[in-house]
Amino acid sequence: MASDPTFRSYKPDQAQKYAASRPSYPPALYEHIFAEHAAHGGGFGFVVDVGCGPGRATQDLALTFDHAVGVDPGQEMINVARERGGETKQGEKIRFEVCEAERLASVPGLPLGEVDLLTAATAAHWFDMKKFWEQAAQIVRPGGTVAFWVKGLYFCHPDMPHAAEVNAIQEEFERVIAPYEQPGNLIAENMYDDLELPWTVDPTQTAFPEDKFRRFNWDRDGVLSDGKDFFGGTGEFSMELYRHALSTMSPVTRWREAHPELVGTDQDVVEAAYLQVSKIIGDTMLKGGGATSLLMFTRGEEDQ
Repeated sequence: MASDPTFRSYKPDQAQKYAASRPSYPPALYEHIFAEHAAHGGGFGFVVDVGCGPGRATQDLALTFDHAVGVDPGQEMINVARERGGETKQGEKIRFEVCEAERLASVPGLPLGEVDLLTAATAAHWFDMKKFWEQAAQIVRPGGTVAFWVKGLYFCHPDMPHAAEVNAIQEEFERVIAPYEQPGNLIAENMYDDLELPWTVDPTQTAFPEDKFRRFNWDRDGVLSDGKDFFGGTGEFSMELYRHALSTMSPVTRWREAHPELVGTDQDVVEAAYLQVSKIIGDTMLKGGGATSLLMFTRGEEDQ
């Protein structure tokens, strides 16, 4: 799987809008990652966030580590990340570098074999996984962790008025943009069930053994795992944020490139969904969330 050229080629204004429209991941997710990481012997010295985009997850992760680096293949994404900045728990500045997931070991100053936690937040579906795992084996320390997570499509909370109607509009929106999805989009929509794992891309590798792999799933297909709330808490979103968030989806960017005459009109794919939902709920805040899948891999103590 190759990097998505849509995000890589973002212009400055697109990168800024992306940063403003994508919310943070819930604290409960980070707490779960850190607890699992520590329980399997992981330390909290060095974290590297791959496919970091404008750096939101990198900033959150850095608060628990001594050193932090975020990497992304998109220059404008990295420019925004650098503007946003961020510090580690000991006050060190986060470093952001332009680099593909397939060349991690080439990042200047990155200590080979000393990274405690290597993460990818809703990004791993764009990686060439065989090359990524080769790089991960070089930089992650024995006992360290690789953690991927992905957020699924949006669903209204079942208690929200008109939830079924809004979900139906969302399904129609997804049907319209489906022809503009790339294979990576489908891997994300399937919650990484089909993501290539170390032992599937290279059965001879021993750096990330299968018996040290864990997968966690919450709220698949919008069905609440605890019967009450989405994992990490049910969110409330204004219609304006809903509109902006949909606009940052890479299939939407490609749809708009294919239909420039409809952009800014009521027939724009995002605007059509926005107007339909607004007609149903008015000024009411959207209440909902999405599924979450987390994959964690512990680095073996040594290669066999």
